[in-house]
Amino acid sequence: MLHSRSDDAVALIDAGEKRQLTHAQLEKAVAERADEFAGLTGRLTFLGVRPAATSVIDLLALLRVRATVALLDAATPDERLTTWRDGYLPEAVLGFDTSPDVSWAGPPAAPLPESVLIPTSGSTGSPKFVRLSESGLAANAAQIIAGTRMGEGDRALVHLPLYFSYGLSVLTSHLLAGASVVLSTVSATRPQFAEQLAEYSITCLPSVPFSLEMYRRTRLFTRDLPDLRSVTTSGGPVPPGLITEIAPLLQERGIGFWAMYGQTEASGRISVLPPEEFRAAIGSVGYPLPGVRVWIQEPDTNGVGEVHVSGPGNMLGYATSRADLGATDQPLADLDTGDAGRLDSDGRLWLTGRRKRIAKIYGARVSLDDVEAQLAELGVRAAVADSDGITVFTETDSVSARDLERAMGFPARSIRVLNIQAVPRTPSGKIDYGRLTELAGG
Repeated sequence: MLHSRSDDAVALIDAGEKRQLTHAQLEKAVAERADEFAGLTGRLTFLGVRPAATSVIDLLALLRVRATVALLDAATPDERLTTWRDGYLPEAVLGFDTSPDVSWAGPPAAPLPESVLIPTSGSTGSPKFVRLSESGLAANAAQIIAGTRMGEGDRALVHLPLYFSYGLSVLTSHLLAGASVVLSTVSATRPQFAEQLAEYSITCLPSVPFSLEMYRRTRLFTRDLPDLRSVTTSGGPVPPGLITEIAPLLQERGIGFWAMYGQTEASGRISVLPPEEFRAAIGSVGYPLPGVRVWIQEPDTNGVGEVHVSGPGNMLGYATSRADLGATDQPLADLDTGDAGRLDSDGRLWLTGRRKRIAKIYGARVSLDDVEAQLAELGVRAAVADSDGITVFTETDSVSARDLERAMGFPARSIRVLNIQAVPRTPSGKIDYGRLTELAGG
């Protein structure tokens, strides 16, 4: 997963530890750590990760010895970690804040095929992982390099979790390209965030929709960031109003905006819209990456149907216990993404929402994604189905059901408005709909 270059160019900067490694030094550190991990080939390791050099070195070393690696938040509570250990029986547990590093030297019951396990969004006490192959992750990294025209002179800020497939793909693609990364735990809401972009000459800022909103609130793109050349976004739809507001700021400064689409089940990223087409195709998530095929299954009269994907990065399958880890080592030929969308005449993908995000109001099927998009300007931040219709969540008390009735045409009695301090989110920045459903009494 590392570029073949072994010179003194910087590969990795740990901003928190003020530690810097060249490509040659990173290769040496990984090789030395791999020697220590030689006994973990074919065994399962739970690895607690954060944006830090030690996490990156451990991950790359475990991949080198062909271990099976489950990536988890280093801050995972001990009670939850114990539950997960009981279900998966890892031979090693490394890198967690609440648990000492331990490994078992005896032979495993049966060698496991090499894979990387990524927790699914919102996983809690009953862990479910996506099984990805190392070769699939490497293939997706190479596709990202080609699709985004990445080069050795690029430098990305890795501030998204490494147990989140998007954050992991930022790391792997830049290292494979011979570029560099800066690892940071500083929140986008802090003044130090912009300071790090300038201090470390960041050229690429990976983002999710929530972080784009933070950039808007903190007026990030009005700061002096002379080296920043690109902003990428994935991890969910970006509200059109937010795009309209930040697009001119980026254009004025010559910063390209790359809209992307990805899923953990496809190793991170599936499609990309290049900056030169952004203004002409606002809302599209672009063209499939090289080597990825996207098609629409069972399209309706408007061409909208089920989004399916094939490519070398497709997952091996899901795992809910150790018994699932010895299953096939071949990627799925047909990945049903669970999303609805269409392809335009130029081959660009447009998503219309999650197929399961549907509510019924007086017998009529209503897309909750459409509800959120149409009501965003009124202050609605999220919507879920409930027993009587829809519950919408706001962070202001100025929205009423009557306002929404006028905007959507639904009877007011079918819409419940709940005002909350902040919409709950998963560690990857996505809206935590499971928690919202609980709040709605669903």
